[in-house]
Amino acid sequence: MSGKPTGVLLLAVLQLIAALLYIAAGGILVMAALALGGLFAILIAFPALIIFIVGIIGLILFYGLYALKGWAWFWALIINLLGIVGGVLRFETLLTDYLGLGGFAVSVIIVIYLLMPSTKAHFR
Repeated sequence: MSGKPTGVLLLAVLQLIAALLYIAAGGILVMAALALGGLFAILIAFPALIIFIVGIIGLILFYGLYALKGWAWFWALIINLLGIVGGVLRFETLLTDYLGLGGFAVSVIIVIYLLMPSTKAHFR
């Protein structure tokens, strides 16, 4: 074992899962946009790119959380709150988008865990 608290390791793994789900969802939407072409491609490609970028940022946060970096707590909270807001804004499509729904659920769990005082203490 690495000496890190189990909860913090779980948090890092959840961040990794959320990041991979957002990357997959963004990638699938980009492929759908390319397949549709025209105006639909433009309407789908921009949100898809944002979802994909959120996933890439999530990978960076996974590293920071795993390494107990001080900046990781703050930015993990911000990026996961943005993921939750994005999920709420697209709630009707979220119900049929299982990858997006999975990423949304994991982001909710991460935010709850990050806000626990015992978790915050490991990142100071």
